[in-house]
Amino acid sequence: YQRRVHGGWCTRKYRHNDRTGLGDCNNSWAYDGHRNGKWHRAQRMEYGSQVKVKSKDCIGCLIDLDHQIMAYTHNGIYLGVAFADFDLPIHSQWYYPAASFGSSKEGGGCEFNFGGANFIFEPPPDYLPIDEANLDIQPNFPFPRLFAFIDCCKSLISSKPLPSYCSDTSEVFTDKSIREGPQAVELVVLDGRPRIEGLDVAASQFCTVRANAKLKRGRWYFEVILRSDSVLQIGWCSDVFQPDAGRNKGLGDDEHSWAYDGCRLTARWNKTHKPWGKKTWKEGDILGCLLNLEDFEMMFSLNGKLIKDPNNEVAVYRDFQMYIGDGLYPAVSFDQENACLFNFGATEFHYKPIEFRGIDIPSPLQQAINFYYANAVTWNVWPETPPTSPAEPNAPVQSSSAMDQTKGSDFERDSRIVKYMARLCELQHKNVYNVVVSHNPKLMSEMGLFQISSDLLLSRFIHLRQFNSIFKMIYGFINPLLSLNNSGLLARSLNQIKPLLMTSFTMDILRSNLLQTSCPPENVKLTLNRRKAIRHKLEPQRDVSGRNSLFGQIYGLISNKGPTFFRSPKRLWTVVFTGEGANDAGGPYRESLTDICEELMSTTLPLFIPSPNQRQNVGENRDKYICVPGSNKAMHFSMYTFLGRVIGGCIRGTEPLPLYLPSVIWKAIVGEHVNVNDLQSIDRTLVQSMKIFANIDQQGVNEAMFSEYLDATFVTNLSDGTEVDLIPRGRDIPVTFTHRKTYAELVLQTRLHEADAQIQAIVDGVLSVVPQASLSLMTWQQVELLVCGRPDFDLEELKATCRYENISPSDIRIQYLWQVLSEFTPQDKALFVRFISGRQRLPVRLRIQPLNTNDDPDNYLPSASTCFFWISLPKYSSVQVMREKLHYAIHNCIDIDTDYRVRDYDEEAPPTIGVWEGTDDDDFEDYSHLL
Repeated sequence: YQRRVHGGWCTRKYRHNDRTGLGDCNNSWAYDGHRNGKWHRAQRMEYGSQVKVKSKDCIGCLIDLDHQIMAYTHNGIYLGVAFADFDLPIHSQWYYPAASFGSSKEGGGCEFNFGGANFIFEPPPDYLPIDEANLDIQPNFPFPRLFAFIDCCKSLISSKPLPSYCSDTSEVFTDKSIREGPQAVELVVLDGRPRIEGLDVAASQFCTVRANAKLKRGRWYFEVILRSDSVLQIGWCSDVFQPDAGRNKGLGDDEHSWAYDGCRLTARWNKTHKPWGKKTWKEGDILGCLLNLEDFEMMFSLNGKLIKDPNNEVAVYRDFQMYIGDGLYPAVSFDQENACLFNFGATEFHYKPIEFRGIDIPSPLQQAINFYYANAVTWNVWPETPPTSPAEPNAPVQSSSAMDQTKGSDFERDSRIVKYMARLCELQHKNVYNVVVSHNPKLMSEMGLFQISSDLLLSRFIHLRQFNSIFKMIYGFINPLLSLNNSGLLARSLNQIKPLLMTSFTMDILRSNLLQTSCPPENVKLTLNRRKAIRHKLEPQRDVSGRNSLFGQIYGLISNKGPTFFRSPKRLWTVVFTGEGANDAGGPYRESLTDICEELMSTTLPLFIPSPNQRQNVGENRDKYICVPGSNKAMHFSMYTFLGRVIGGCIRGTEPLPLYLPSVIWKAIVGEHVNVNDLQSIDRTLVQSMKIFANIDQQGVNEAMFSEYLDATFVTNLSDGTEVDLIPRGRDIPVTFTHRKTYAELVLQTRLHEADAQIQAIVDGVLSVVPQASLSLMTWQQVELLVCGRPDFDLEELKATCRYENISPSDIRIQYLWQVLSEFTPQDKALFVRFISGRQRLPVRLRIQPLNTNDDPDNYLPSASTCFFWISLPKYSSVQVMREKLHYAIHNCIDIDTDYRVRDYDEEAPPTIGVWEGTDDDDFEDYSHLL
């Protein structure tokens, strides 16, 4: 890739001439990496990183026609969404890869790879190459994995044992006398502060990293793709090796490490350098590292060719066995401003030598699946007793009691086990691979698993984890949106087993899709008037539109923003509250979200009303609010859509929203069908009365009595009191004894779908910000938890994540605090969370510090910093004082921090919007792994 090259896409209507290029019209889109910009309609916009594209760089062009997104990568680094919502008239909906070039003097030129050859940098998940030749290259051949997914779905749904490959490969077997370490190799920092993203490493100063796999015997190989052409020391080290960034001591500077430096053409060991190689490496080159622990030789290759010394010797070092100790690790030392990408064999090598193998262990589950279906009798009939997988000859054998209990497993029980393990992962702060499977009596009782033995719990968890691993292998070949219409075998299977998908896997997919569709923040600053909002709350009838509410003010300022505005992983806006002196480092932003949720979950806005269960104080879910069926003006629908976009933006920013919405809304977001149970959860009285009415004959009422005492027509009242016909001219048609069940069913269905239009507006807003394919993998309960967080917290969980600043966990103030919190009601707990964070829902990672006072501490209240989740505690004389002071603070001191003195202000000042010129260093802590 060289200067003056515009790469991207065009339609059939694109026409090129001497004065225009790609991106200069409505029918083409381009990325100019030399000037860090994107082009469309002859307009240049800033895009990409600050690093300009240079010769030999690799630009990846991505197009997602399902979600209308174009994006780019630079040397494998994702640059974010470049263009969105680019849909054209039907006759133009053909998109072609394209590039335009400058003159020969400007040095324009490039080489295309559409997938016929291996890509230098692995494309993001779910993107396919344009050249179909690549689709048949292993490991992309999907059919055994697809068959495995379908067969496992059938087994789980019908409560039959899973195929043998799910148990034979339940644990990874490795011979520790050959290789020691995890199956998937990761990087470990030995010294310095590099930036590591997966196997991609960048360094701004001297540092050293190594892999976490130790090699003891055999022949091994890994590759390093160079992201710069400066000094790197790449090779191997032992356990004894200790780098020192302060003294620039790195790989090859002692007797326990060996390195090659292709910039200075030297091999390094024990502070000795010897010339090696003839051609310096450059950015984009691929260095191969070969380790032969049978003959004790080290070699290096550049772009597939072995590097030799002036005498044509290929082995850089020999007979080094006395220095390697228990084994060697791959390692690299970086000089300033360097970057590289490791490949240990998880993806296909570019120049793999014969008789050498990658350090990553191929998935034993995938090998077992391939072996299983390769040895099937026919493509349609699988062997009753499949052959044993060769991938795991020494896999542990389960106890017969556990296997017996596994047979005929119940689908509902398995779904409860999945929920139980999700909570266990959350409590232990681990994922499904390293969680300790243990009995938690309280949690198992809550999940209805108190009768399950430890053996059965562990057995089912291992099998379900294997099934989820298979799902992750084939996810890219399934269109989850088809499951909404129950079409397609894979999609139907996915729809049926959704409750068995583990949160760790679905969240990984969601995070990946959010990353691929993210957009840079616009850094808007909103000046909001909370005094006006408070007056509106007291007298909502004076402003029926809700414009003066905080939600209305924000809506008025940014409702004209498109969906891309809400696709940022950062804060959607920063806040200045008129007349309140607070710098927004996160706290005021969270406070604004909490405030607008409080307004929405009330009658101060024309969007939601309390559910019938709440108004009548009966049934479950008495805290829920439902959409107003009569709010059907254009502005109402626009507000509902805006709320959906805010919800989507907060999913991306991992900000919980205290919204008390019914299941009908969450089910609409994930595409699940609603039923009468959803109606009963918000209006139990109606459902019960209609059941009695439909079966009134069982109460001794006959047709004559029905006609004499009951005078009803085919009408009903909606939740907001609006009267509607159940059938055309229904108010003129009496309900007869014969048609009573029809009437009852019509009432239930009408009420169940009374706010479909309003709910769909919310859904449209959410799905314009968050990819529907990701959310459709989740259950509605998981999405509700993702959006709203946990309304209550477990004290032990809060203790486990608490940080102590200049105070000991054994301090008497800490003991008083835990005792008081253990006595709090759920409502008090929510107020406490808001007091310290500006939000009402978990997750919150509490920080505690002492509050030093000059006189009697009992005269002081605790203070909080909502931006940083701090609470400062005076040294109270007793737990009773702590209880009184904390209770008063959380009920009466909910305003945000005062960071500076406010001058006089106009209480009638309108809200305004501006550009925030600060740097957004307030990266929210990502707690989504806890969901």
